[in-house]
Amino acid sequence: MKKTSIIFIFCALLLLTACSTTEKQTQTTEATGTIEQVETESILIKNFKEKNDPESSVRFQITDKYYDEAGNKIKLTELTKNDNVKIILTKDFPIQETHPAQIDPKYVQKIIVLNK
Repeated sequence: MKKTSIIFIFCALLLLTACSTTEKQTQTTEATGTIEQVETESILIKNFKEKNDPESSVRFQITDKYYDEAGNKIKLTELTKNDNVKIILTKDFPIQETHPAQIDPKYVQKIIVLNK
């Protein structure tokens, strides 16, 4: 009887762990925009838009999370003004109220260049 209970509890825990891991992986938000300026360690994106929010400009202090549409990692130096981008963020990301606004790099998963 005890062996059956232990096996049942183990299976239930395994199932709960698998479900919670999958849920975390799918909780992302997508935004779009156009690169306004490329600097040494950051980019400024104009027309930053997430779902129905109004457009704004956002600075990203990121040097290594850039990808092309095929999923290949690219360097910051390969980005140029007027490149269209898609930004993959964690689901609940705060926007710092600076001018221009900023999003902490820990909330950014990828910045994908769309027109290269």
